[in-house]
Amino acid sequence: LAAVDARAWRDGLRPGLARAAARAVLPALLTAPAEREADRSALAALAAWCGRYGPARNVEGCDGLWVDASGVPHLFGGEQAMLDDLVQRLARAGITARTGLADTPGAAFALARFAAVDAAPSRIAAPGAARAALAPLPVEALRLPPAATLLLGRLGLRRIGQLYAVPRDALAQRFRSAPAGRSGARRREREAALMAGTVLARLDQALGLAPDPRAPLTEPPQHIARRLFAEPLVTAAGVAAALDDLARDLAGRLEARGEGGTRFALSLYRADGSGQQVSIGASRPCRDAGHLIALFAEKIDRLDAGFGIDAMTLAAIHAEPHAAHQVALLRSGTAASETGVAALVDRLSNRLGAARVFHLAVAESHIPERAQRRIAALAAPSPQAMAHRRPQMARPFLLLPVPEPIAVLAEVPEGPPRLFKWRRLVHRIARAEGPERIEPEWWRAIGRSLAGTGPPLAIHLARPRDYYALEDEQGGRFWVFRAGLYGREEAEGGTESDAEAGGDEAAAGQPRGTPPPVWFMHGVLG
Repeated sequence: LAAVDARAWRDGLRPGLARAAARAVLPALLTAPAEREADRSALAALAAWCGRYGPARNVEGCDGLWVDASGVPHLFGGEQAMLDDLVQRLARAGITARTGLADTPGAAFALARFAAVDAAPSRIAAPGAARAALAPLPVEALRLPPAATLLLGRLGLRRIGQLYAVPRDALAQRFRSAPAGRSGARRREREAALMAGTVLARLDQALGLAPDPRAPLTEPPQHIARRLFAEPLVTAAGVAAALDDLARDLAGRLEARGEGGTRFALSLYRADGSGQQVSIGASRPCRDAGHLIALFAEKIDRLDAGFGIDAMTLAAIHAEPHAAHQVALLRSGTAASETGVAALVDRLSNRLGAARVFHLAVAESHIPERAQRRIAALAAPSPQAMAHRRPQMARPFLLLPVPEPIAVLAEVPEGPPRLFKWRRLVHRIARAEGPERIEPEWWRAIGRSLAGTGPPLAIHLARPRDYYALEDEQGGRFWVFRAGLYGREEAEGGTESDAEAGGDEAAAGQPRGTPPPVWFMHGVLG
């Protein structure tokens, strides 16, 4: 048996009992196949729904869950009222629950599962009273492995309170002296030391003497505002009014701490036990209630109130220090313009998707097509990403997707072009600036990033480049480069990167020795 209902429990059936033995006890027993995956999914959904009782929560084992309800009970009228609300809501959904509330997760676990069955479904240990509340419970309540509980039973230690009187140094000695079957002496000592350490660790965790870290289902927020409604909200206007109240409350909390949020989540909990969450992001730390309301307003229309919303939370998932500023002096200044741009970026990112709005940051490469990379506008760029490196020459605002070959008349070996032919037009050069030499990155296979351009082009782009800024007689300005140097000895087929890019076909297409330099158009200067 994987689980039993209340009637089967009263008749003496327990989980773990063989079905044949269970039918011998209760011939009229009705059974159904256990669905482990469905149970786990349902339990995870239930843990998400319990966000109304605390932001940090997760599944506990295969039949329970935990919630960190710190600072929440007063919203329900006290701890007992909060647990009663939880039990009643689950009962309306057809779920029978036993709850425990204590200073530590281990103590709450023990109270919920091992307190007297005939007691109330909610068991509460007053602050600082976990030691007394755990004393009458069996040692199994400490989440011990079966071997440890069996050995404690052999030693006559069946209640948690009995462990309080046993000196810690003597507990391992008692484990060693207990019967241990046919195990060897050394193995018995190792197992005894391990089990004694486990017992002491679990006891300390339950009493709050040792940390008992828990991984929450979702990232816990740094600040949260919460509202409970006596009458469920069923209209968009009611949700908008509640959002306005929550945003101003959260903004006040952030301002009091001198912080601003960059990620926010609005959670709605419906009366039928379901829930919904929407998230937004900000490119800069924000604590402006009006701006938060504007960002969420575009998503409220898509929310479904169902049978009514009886709880809402607005959380700042991530917050950063946010320096105060004097608004009156910034309205016509540069900072005001930057603030307006940040607000626009926030609106576009939350409307179109965070991955579709980005800015360009400097990358650690001198190769022009690799010198920048995209970073999501809502992502916090690292100092390295925003580092500024001034190039030797001006760069075009836009590069061609792929450098295009051009025919050039120039002095050898390093003279600037006198004229060039590009896209069937001849351009006579009036002014030239350069060259700016950029050596290839020998550790990269440049050809791999130019898929579809053909092996010969990949081979030429893996050679040293000399860039020139040119202006023709009509005033057009261009950015061109020569791939390859006159008189430089190169291996057959180019560098190692060339061989990877072009392979045998590229080598076969090139004459033995140094291929001649080739000119390319890479961009148009403004």
